[in-house]
Amino acid sequence: MSEAPGLLDKNGRPIPSAEIDVIRAQAIGGFGSIGVVPMGGSGYINQAYHAGGIDSQDTANWWPTRSSADGTILPAKDLTLARVRDVIRNDPIASAAVDRLVDLVVGPGLRLSAKPDGLALGIKDPKALRDFARSIQSEWRLFAEDPRYLCDAQRRVSMNGLFRLLARTWIVAGETTAVMSWRDAPGQRYSTCVLPVDPDRLSNPNGVYEQLTLRGGVEMDLFGAPIAYHVRNAHIGDWWASELAWTWTRVPRETSWGRPVFIHGFEPDREGQTRAISPFASLIQRLRMIGKHADSELASAAVNALFTAFVETDLPTSEVQQRMAPSVSDYADKMVCYYSQNPAIVGGQRIPVMLPGTKVTMNSTPRQTASFDGFQTAFLRSIAAALGISYEQLSMDWSKTNYSSARAALNEVWRAVKRMSAVFVEQVVTPIYYAFLEEAFDKGYLKLPKGAKLVGHNGGPPLDDLEAFLAMPGAFTRARWIGPGRGYVDPVKEAEGATLRMEGMFSTLEKECAEQGDDYEDTLDQIANEEADLKERGLTRMSLVAAVQSTKGPKPDSEEAEGPAGPGGIAEPNK
Repeated sequence: MSEAPGLLDKNGRPIPSAEIDVIRAQAIGGFGSIGVVPMGGSGYINQAYHAGGIDSQDTANWWPTRSSADGTILPAKDLTLARVRDVIRNDPIASAAVDRLVDLVVGPGLRLSAKPDGLALGIKDPKALRDFARSIQSEWRLFAEDPRYLCDAQRRVSMNGLFRLLARTWIVAGETTAVMSWRDAPGQRYSTCVLPVDPDRLSNPNGVYEQLTLRGGVEMDLFGAPIAYHVRNAHIGDWWASELAWTWTRVPRETSWGRPVFIHGFEPDREGQTRAISPFASLIQRLRMIGKHADSELASAAVNALFTAFVETDLPTSEVQQRMAPSVSDYADKMVCYYSQNPAIVGGQRIPVMLPGTKVTMNSTPRQTASFDGFQTAFLRSIAAALGISYEQLSMDWSKTNYSSARAALNEVWRAVKRMSAVFVEQVVTPIYYAFLEEAFDKGYLKLPKGAKLVGHNGGPPLDDLEAFLAMPGAFTRARWIGPGRGYVDPVKEAEGATLRMEGMFSTLEKECAEQGDDYEDTLDQIANEEADLKERGLTRMSLVAAVQSTKGPKPDSEEAEGPAGPGGIAEPNK
């Protein structure tokens, strides 16, 4: 019986098995007509991009799959995040990286500087607009800084504590989740409160497979916009609530009138992405390797240090066994006993007496750790670059840093911090602020200034305050959230630079104060209070001009300056 014929090409000739293997690899890797282009016969045309070729030794066996964002993230999300958390729990470098990022994004807290859109709200008086913004800030402080922690549904932390918790989860997992709840209590000014939710609890009910409109616990419409979230009633790891862990609650994204209910804070990296992957995912292998290397070096050094000295003998093994026999052992015991009772002493120093054929050798073997520092530095630099912070911040090693390099590094870090802060504010802080403002208008704590003209849709009747907020929430939620200060490397140089920027109108007092984590209105109010206190006590404050004059002479535009740069700006004639 003859063998079955193999695959034939268009000319009826058998196709080589090697070429068939390549075609199968292309199919598995998701390549169709894209990628390598077949050439007549048994060869392939070299691609213009080396990354698209298969004839290179580096790419011959490299066939990554082409998958969507969710197809890539969702199958690996749980295990990846579990490994990331394990490394952060046990590795000091990873734990320090998370702490540094939380310090940069939130730090001691976020301060509200309300900036309602006066033009959209029809508020033409600048003073009225500032007073309205200040009233918003005052109400926010009453809500967020209540010492009873009523803004937290679990009543554990203040609003800034919630921000730090949500930021930590967002930095570790790439996303953070919370529910805007409503909780009434006697004497409570605001009922709005935030209930943090572990993102692990966001999942498809009963473990159903991913679907077109339900993936990763997120229920979507046909456009892909989230409309609801399915949350486990307990964490899968809560063994004390195992029954609740297998039940789910459907939480809508928002109410019918637009109030946020479920907050899912994350910024997608690809189109069609529903859930996030941890930013530590690409670093997990390096963090684990550097941790193992450090542990091995420490263990080796510790073991090496335990052996201070060795007792050596030049006798062969058979001789040692013979001398360890009972007869010899009795003799040795008697000798040790004799010298113990009658020690040999020369010049007041005791001479140690050992068994015949033995001697003491000190352990002088060095442990070669010179390469460890360079190895660790190389890894830490790559980790810091991926996280958007500097090597010095991650390692806390400033020994090789001067002013110029530190300033340049901090400038780059500051850009990354501003981006991360903007994402956190947009995705997490603003929905909470929205819910707070809605309740403040609903209860009458906030009122639009007189003269604000807001008409309904298509020229309808005027809107009341709450209706105006619901109609144009963006005009009310516009704000600057002041985070941790940038800090100084050289306070004198940077203070002078800030002064020059403001004098040249390249910057403002508000911006300079915000970069140092301060509100300029609070700063001005405090300065006015201090000046009044100094005047009351007959004291004066050395001005900036006087301080500069005392070290570098008078400023060009000061009263003490002479010549063209004097107060008049033009040299007086005949002088």
